[in-house]
Amino acid sequence: MNLLSIIVEKNVEELQRQLSKQIESFKNEEIEIDENVTYHESFYTLEYSVKIESVKNYPISDFINIFKYCAANGLFEYIKLYEEPPLIQKLIDYDYYYFSAKERIEIQNIIKADLKSQSDRMKDANDEVHHRKFATIQKMMEHFKTSSQINLKGFITFRLKDYILELQEMIERAVEDFLMNKEYNEFIKLLKYFVDIQEAKIDTVHILFEEDSKYKLYDQYGNLVNNEYLRLVATEMVDKDINYEDLLISSLITIAPNQVFIHKISNLNNVEIIKTISRVFVNKVKVCDSCDWCKVKVKVNVEKE
Repeated sequence: MNLLSIIVEKNVEELQRQLSKQIESFKNEEIEIDENVTYHESFYTLEYSVKIESVKNYPISDFINIFKYCAANGLFEYIKLYEEPPLIQKLIDYDYYYFSAKERIEIQNIIKADLKSQSDRMKDANDEVHHRKFATIQKMMEHFKTSSQINLKGFITFRLKDYILELQEMIERAVEDFLMNKEYNEFIKLLKYFVDIQEAKIDTVHILFEEDSKYKLYDQYGNLVNNEYLRLVATEMVDKDINYEDLLISSLITIAPNQVFIHKISNLNNVEIIKTISRVFVNKVKVCDSCDWCKVKVKVNVEKE
C-alpha cells in the first residue's frame, strides 16, 4: 500500500536521513515500510509504502495519519537544514541587492547566529522556530488530507508563504542589527581617533563600579578624580539624555589616560560598556574583579560613609 510520494530536486540522501529518524520507531514494531527512490530528468521521487499485514497495533487509517505526521516532522527538519539557508540567501540577494557581497555575507552570519540561538531554545513553545515548525507541519497535514504526494519546491513556494514572510522579517531584523553594528563600529573608530590625538591628562585611571552600576574614577595615586575636566563634561551633558555609561565613556575620552584599570565588574548590569572601553582604549585596559586595590578602595569608601 502506497503511503507517501515526495518529489525533491536535490539532497535526496539528506531527505531520506531526516525521514528515517522519524519513522525508525515503526521498524521496532516490525512494521514493514519500503522506501524507493527514482530519478526522472531533474528531480527525484522518494516513495514510501507499507505491507498492510505488518500493521498490527493500529487501525490502518490511524497508522497512515501517524506516518504522515512523522514524515511532516522529517520534512520540516529537511527544509530547515537544506532548503532554508539558500532561500534566505536568495531573499537577501533580491531584497538587499544594494549591499556589497561582503555585507550580505555579514547579514547571513547574523541570521545563522540568531537561528542557532533559536534552536537552543526549541523547548520554548513561544519560540519562532517552534512556531514555524508547528505551522509547517499543520500545513503539510492539511495537504496530506487530500493527497499522498508532495512536491517540496512547489509546496514551499505556494503553501508556505507565511513561513517565507517570517524569514523576511528575520532578515529585516538582521539588517537592522548589521546597520547598528556598522554605525557602532564607525562610532568606535571616531572615539579612538579622539583618544589618539589627545595628550593624556591623567596617566592611569581606575574605574570602580558600585552596586548600582554607578562608578567612581581614581588616579594612579588612589585619589578620586573629580576635577575640572569631569565637571566640564557633566556640565555639557546636563541638558541631554545621557546615562552613566555615556558619561563614563565621555569622561574617559576627555581624560585620555594611558592606562585604564576596571574593578568590580560583578556590579555591572551591562558588560557591554567593558567591550566599548576595551575597543576604544586598545591595549590600555585591564579588567579585574577581586584585586587588592579593589578591596582597599571598597573598605575606604565604607569607612567614609
